[in-house]
Parts: sequence; C-alpha cells; structure tokens
Amino acid sequence: MKDKHLHIVALNIPFPANYGGVIDIYYKIKALSELGIQIHLHCFQYGRAKSENLNNLCHTVHYYQRKMKWINLISKIPFIVKSRTSSQLLTNLQSHNAPILFEGLHSCAYLNNPLLQNNKQFVRTHNIEADYYIALAKSENQFFDKLYLFSEYLKIKHFEKKLESASAILSISKKDQQHFKTISNSYYIKAFHPDTEITSLEGIGEYAIYHGNLSVTENENAAFFLIQKVFSKIDYPLVITGYAPSKKLRQIVKPYNHIRIVENPEGAILERMLKNAHLQVLPTLQDTGIKLKLLKSLHEGRHCIVNGLMVNETGLESLCHIVDTPEEWIMKIKELEDTPFSIDEIQARKNLMLAEFNSKTEAEKIIQIIYPQD
Repeated sequence: MKDKHLHIVALNIPFPANYGGVIDIYYKIKALSELGIQIHLHCFQYGRAKSENLNNLCHTVHYYQRKMKWINLISKIPFIVKSRTSSQLLTNLQSHNAPILFEGLHSCAYLNNPLLQNNKQFVRTHNIEADYYIALAKSENQFFDKLYLFSEYLKIKHFEKKLESASAILSISKKDQQHFKTISNSYYIKAFHPDTEITSLEGIGEYAIYHGNLSVTENENAAFFLIQKVFSKIDYPLVITGYAPSKKLRQIVKPYNHIRIVENPEGAILERMLKNAHLQVLPTLQDTGIKLKLLKSLHEGRHCIVNGLMVNETGLESLCHIVDTPEEWIMKIKELEDTPFSIDEIQARKNLMLAEFNSKTEAEKIIQIIYPQD
C-alpha cells in the first residue's frame, strides 16, 4: 500500500471531529491511513485552527483560506463552492499524479479541470445538497436568508451536473446512491464514525436528550419541534445539547423547568450525557444523507426514538422506535419512560451495527474503487 497516494480535498479542517461533515471526513482519513494509503490532505480553513493531529495521519497537509467575501454571493457558481477556490490548491493537486477525492459538492470547484486530466477524480457526497438547501429555504423565516438559500439551491442544482465527470460518486446513503447513479457511477459507502463497539448501558436513565450542531437551522428546528410540540405537553426532563445554541432557542426553553440546554459539550461530557440519558430523541425535518447523531446514539445510548425521515432507507429501522406526529412522540415517551433498556436490545445493536457500519470495511471498499487493478 505504500505506493498508493491519494489527494483528499476537505471542505473544512476535519479535526476536531465534532460535527457531522468533518466526522465522516476525519474517520475516513484515519481508516484509509491505517490501511496504508498515503494521504495528501487539502483543507479549507474558516473558524477552525490548523491541527497537528492531522500530520500524524497524512503524508502532507495543506491549508487554504476560505474566501468569505460577499462578492462571491453574486457568482453563478454556488457560494459553498466559489468560496472554496485557490490557485495554490490547483497547483498542489498537480504536484503529485495521484487520484483526487473531493469531499462534498462544496470542494468540487476543480473537478474536471483541464490541468488535472492526469488525476482520476472521485466525489464523496454527504447528502443531496439541492434537496438540503431547498428544505432550509422553506423553513427559514428571515427574508434575506431565505433568498440566499433559495438562490443557492438553484445554483447547486445546476452545478450538480458537473459531477458527471467524476470517475465515481461515493454516496453516503442508499437513497443518495439512487439519485447520483443518474449522473455518474455511484457507490454506497456508509458513514465513517469513531465508534467501534456498543457501549449502551442496561436499565433506566435519567432524561431524554437531543444533540446536534445547534447553529445549523435544521437542528435548531428539530429542537423547536421537541420543545413546542412534545415536551411542553409533558413533564419528562429533556436535555438539548450542542454547539452554539441561538438566543431564540435559549429564550424558548426559559419557561420550562424540566428542559435545559448544555452548550458546546466536550467529547467526554457529551458521551457521559448520552450514556446517562434514558431516551435519545432524534427528529429531523429533512430526509438527506444519514445523520451521524443517529449512529452515535445507537452506539452509546439507550432507547432511540426517531421519526421516519431519520431512518428512511438506513437499515437501522429495527433498532429504533419510529413515530411521526406529536401525539405519537408523547405516547412513545410515556410508554418507554419506565421501561428498562435490555441486554437483548444491546445485543441486537451489536449484531447489526458492528457488522454493517464498520469504518475499516468501508475504507477497503473505497480502495477497491479507486485502485481497481491492484
């Protein structure tokens, strides 16, 4: 494997791996590195510091400042792509005649660039970005934010056609694979994640928990749903935890003594909160990709209550309690609040999760796709 080199273009610095997109990227890098792939990592930097940790996994690491200037908003290219351009990146990609893996549509500015014709090019999609942005636009209340999101949706839908020039698309879910196979060769490569064992505890926990990056509109709206439609109607305790909760979210929680927010938990604190919880409550308003918070909850938590969109075509339906209406959520919480989590349920997770969501296995699949003759 020592002679196998791979460029990876990351949409952000993937360490610390503390939110969905970078979790998949970081643990993919880790798994590929452990299998002997020499990785040349290219990171767009904004809001995160350079990481010495990445030097231990990669052959080389390069950083490029993301261009957040407003002028990029009026380009025909989506802002998420236009803001991730760099002439130095293009030069560095030419410096080693190795395959390129573009992480997310965000990083595909140089896909099919004439200067990279000697590099085989692959794209890892984290979801169907057009679907994601139109859903965000529909749920956004601020006029200018809604306008930006809808404009970005239109640009992304057009830009997505560029993926047809990729040697292959590595889709994160079966649903996404079906979508992208109409554009190019599409393979289902499951999400990469840190968990290698099921650490869920038996018995009864202390509260319900929702976790996610609360600065993301989708996650904030899920928290609003739980507060306003479900837990405002019952007195079962709820913990909402994640990065950067908004002032609006903190205000909505204030009237309820049984609901609290824990801001910006470190990894060990989040794991402890997940283990002490009795109910993992995970609604989503968007059927896009696979939610890494679901994998984490199933590896570390007890009863997992989700809506249909959260588990659609994931293969994890049998491990979750699926509800949709607020009334169904309330009934299921009342049904499970005094129901111990059993050893049989833990074993069911071990049987399915450890076999089906194995990062080493998925990395081996990627190697076979990128280096088919070896």
